[in-house]
Amino acid sequence: MSRSIVFSSVVTLLVVAAVLGVSQAARSEENPFGPIRVAANRSKYNGPCPVDIVYTGNINLTSPHPRGLTFNYYWVRSDGAKSPVTVVRPSPTERLLILKDSWHLGAARHHYDASVTLFVNSGNTHLEQASSVVSVSCK
Repeated sequence: MSRSIVFSSVVTLLVVAAVLGVSQAARSEENPFGPIRVAANRSKYNGPCPVDIVYTGNINLTSPHPRGLTFNYYWVRSDGAKSPVTVVRPSPTERLLILKDSWHLGAARHHYDASVTLFVNSGNTHLEQASSVVSVSCK
């Protein structure tokens, strides 16, 4: 194998590695979020209604996140109701945002499978995370 072919192959590999590295860095800048989690304060309920179900969302931010980061979030319940959109401007040192959403639901002798989905948006990044289903049986 000639030296020019070997040199050309090495240069090609370095260019591909550089492009992949830039692409990876650009992707991490585009998505300022780490894992997003949503949980409910109970998995099932059987008793008098209405009952309150509290959902907690954790939005982890990458470190460091882009300067001047602004994003928004909202909740959508399994019955189709949507919360207002909330705009967030985290400080440069903030790494975790904890959110709460409460659902007061139920009527006597009815059953519900209740869940929520948290939507998080920043620039071209649009994420969503659903909670587990809470089984509610009203007496």
